[in-house]
Amino acid sequence: MNTVILNDELKITYPDSFIERNEQEKAGMNFYGNIPDLCLNDPEKHITISVAFKKYGVAAAALANQKGTVKSMSKKTAGLMKEFNFRSGGFITQKIGAFTADGFVYSYKAQGIDMLGRSFVVKSGRTFYYIHCYYRAEFEKESEAVIDGILSGK
Repeated sequence: MNTVILNDELKITYPDSFIERNEQEKAGMNFYGNIPDLCLNDPEKHITISVAFKKYGVAAAALANQKGTVKSMSKKTAGLMKEFNFRSGGFITQKIGAFTADGFVYSYKAQGIDMLGRSFVVKSGRTFYYIHCYYRAEFEKESEAVIDGILSGK
């Protein structure tokens, strides 16, 4: 097992089968103007998890909340992924380490492959964490068990 602590507070523990992508690979994964601070990939299980965080000013952070940010992110994702047959699966709440995250689930098609995704937001003070998980629909149950283990810190 490997452990990364982002911003001195969000702990991510992941199996040895995952490879941490380097800076050049992460740079190609720009999502909402954020390059992931951490990107993990298990090439055999076809699972990718990326995490980005951003600290906002006092006023902006005070006005924003997790649920509103997730709803906005869901709408933007639907628009960006329209050509990939994006389908929303609704909103969820999940423990991520010591935090309770709000998120949404969805499906899409990439290069003819049915894919599933989960995206989450965690707000801690003025910092927002954006967590995205992608996996093949054909390995749904196995992939979700692995992702749940990583996100829960177990």
